Amino acid sequence: MFLCLLILFSAASLFAITSHYTLRLKTPNLEVYAESPINAAQSATFARVDNKIDDMQMELGIYVDRPASIYLVKDHASYQRLALGKAHIVEFSDAFYSGGEQKIYIRPQAEVVDNYIKVILHEYIHWYLETIFEHTPLWFHEGMATQYSGQMGFERYVYFLQQSFLGQHSDLFRMSYAYPAKKEDWQIFYLSSSMAVRFMRDRKPNEWKRFWDTVAANKRNGHRAVFSECFAFSYRTTMYDFHQQFATYTKSLRYQYLFWGFNSLLALLLPFVLIIGYSIRRKRMSRLPDLPEVEEEPEEMDSI
Repeated sequence: MFLCLLILFSAASLFAITSHYTLRLKTPNLEVYAESPINAAQSATFARVDNKIDDMQMELGIYVDRPASIYLVKDHASYQRLALGKAHIVEFSDAFYSGGEQKIYIRPQAEVVDNYIKVILHEYIHWYLETIFEHTPLWFHEGMATQYSGQMGFERYVYFLQQSFLGQHSDLFRMSYAYPAKKEDWQIFYLSSSMAVRFMRDRKPNEWKRFWDTVAANKRNGHRAVFSECFAFSYRTTMYDFHQQFATYTKSLRYQYLFWGFNSLLALLLPFVLIIGYSIRRKRMSRLPDLPEVEEEPEEMDSI
């Protein structure tokens, strides 16, 4: 009884918060709802997101024939009420996808810490995966969203290498359906998930293509693909064995961290080396004896 009342209260709260939101912008891939009208800058932003969605769908070969609903939350308090009762990580996020409602909620743009376009695209990818898959592991959700939104930049890649070198990593097999309990483990979980997707795609390109071809075949037949079945058929391995392979691959990346770390150290030390070298050269030049002045001989006059 209490659980039913809690669910009804949450649903009523969501309806109360979003009841004044109206459709303000529509693109082939997005429906944007907000209380206030969408300005020209926001329209341009969502147009760029729409183009990136087209690029991703073209690469994966799977197109969705309906737009995702995005709600631009008006203020901080409303966002916190929407996040109430969800995973602890949602409260600190810039945006989140609600699977039960199939809606994307985004903080006011002034509060978004990360790149705004990447944040929107990240949440859209969650919606996209839910549209074409059943029982998708959390690491694949976050890995795809982080990788294909462009949030896995070079600095984060180096940070992942550093943490791997120090022995820090996420056990993705155990984290298939739940986020890490500790906040300090969230970032490495996102990075590990992104690297796992990268491992699937770049290290096993034939299997990656077969995987998405299988998902596309399921979609053509009118139903969502079961992730574990498509994965087993395409990669010819179990999820547990895949995680073991990924763990071995992660350990091999430690040497890359040593390489980048050594080069970064050289880059930091280079200005000081140049300054020290210039100083030594000046001191050596100052110790050299002065050369005698060369006396010029008088020029002879040509006779006429």
